[in-house]
Amino acid sequence: MEGIKEISEKAKILFIKKMWMEQPESFPVFLEENRELFPRIGDGQKKENEALVEEFSKRIQKKVRQRPEDEQLMKQWERELEQELETELGELLTRERIVGVASRMRGEMLEDLKNETKHFIRRIREFDDTLNGGQIWQAMRNYFIYAMIVEMQGEKQNAGNPILAYSLLYPYTDNYIDNARISPKKKAQYNRMIEKKLKGEETVPETPLEEKTCLLLDMILGSYEGEAQKKVAETLLQLLYAQKFSIAQLEKDVKEEEVLGISIWKGSVSVLADYFFATMDWTEKEEDFYLKLGFILQLVDDLQDMEEDRKEGSHTLMTLARGKGLEKRVNHLLWFAWNVLKGFEPKNPEPKAFVLENCVKVILLSAAGNGQYFSKDYLKTLEPYLPFSLEYIKRGKIELILRNVLKLKQGN
Repeated sequence: MEGIKEISEKAKILFIKKMWMEQPESFPVFLEENRELFPRIGDGQKKENEALVEEFSKRIQKKVRQRPEDEQLMKQWERELEQELETELGELLTRERIVGVASRMRGEMLEDLKNETKHFIRRIREFDDTLNGGQIWQAMRNYFIYAMIVEMQGEKQNAGNPILAYSLLYPYTDNYIDNARISPKKKAQYNRMIEKKLKGEETVPETPLEEKTCLLLDMILGSYEGEAQKKVAETLLQLLYAQKFSIAQLEKDVKEEEVLGISIWKGSVSVLADYFFATMDWTEKEEDFYLKLGFILQLVDDLQDMEEDRKEGSHTLMTLARGKGLEKRVNHLLWFAWNVLKGFEPKNPEPKAFVLENCVKVILLSAAGNGQYFSKDYLKTLEPYLPFSLEYIKRGKIELILRNVLKLKQGN
């Protein structure tokens, strides 16, 4: 297995590095220059958005209070809850102007997405009904990325075996690797088992987790043959190695260039796999785009997780810039996202505006959500493009709603 230096010098990573380094650090003027994509959101619309979120939040909190203690009643409550959430989320999607799903997507496209998402959740529960809300949400986040790729590729929404299994690998592997009570030796053994499986070597799972992991890998690899199977297996191997090397981000003396290489490697390969599962019509040009999109989404995660990473001592491109250039780094990311997405011509151009708009929007919201790391002046320049007021975001209302949703799903 190659080391960090060798991986960082691979042609694809070097190409992404070069494009990243070429981006400006000035405030992104494209926000002002493209008002059809990034309209200024006035106080009235912000209040309307906040009222809609509050209304949804109150319904969720009411449901939390109604949760029964009895196990049999709990199962009935969970079934009713799922139906209610589907209804309310459907209503929310038609009314909201925060993400703009209804305004940016055709009715048929939106209906297909909603139906396959429900099918995906049902399949998760059939595979493992012990997963909690947080784990299901972890799988769902990846599924939504896949679903947008499917739309851009002009394919039909399909929650098939490859994307189901790949999305479920996240909660299983992440939770195991992140569990401090599990010894490094056992974690290494688990990773070696995955590596052998992906290389086509004989593996004998020794624990229930290893059995489930092998089953998920079989669901992925069994959907492909020949060279396509080799390509998918190699992509998953690269992701396994990237996750292993990301441990280096905990080292005090890790260099920023190394962190950049790991971030590109880890993020790019994860979305490349989604692309492979979304279509069989693979092209090098599209592979290059989805590698870059994966890097963007990795940096968005790093921006969102700044406080958690700071506490854990994990070095990311965002934590390394804290206190000495974080605003420039966010500008850098905004420019990179804009230039990557603007320059891509998907087979189906219809969802491009939705993906571009919301990719930029989630960066802005992630920065505002970590407002303690930014100057008041910088946050003020972001505020016109935010769907909520800075005060509302500062009060943590969005995070509270997400926590309540997870409480409902977890039943605790």
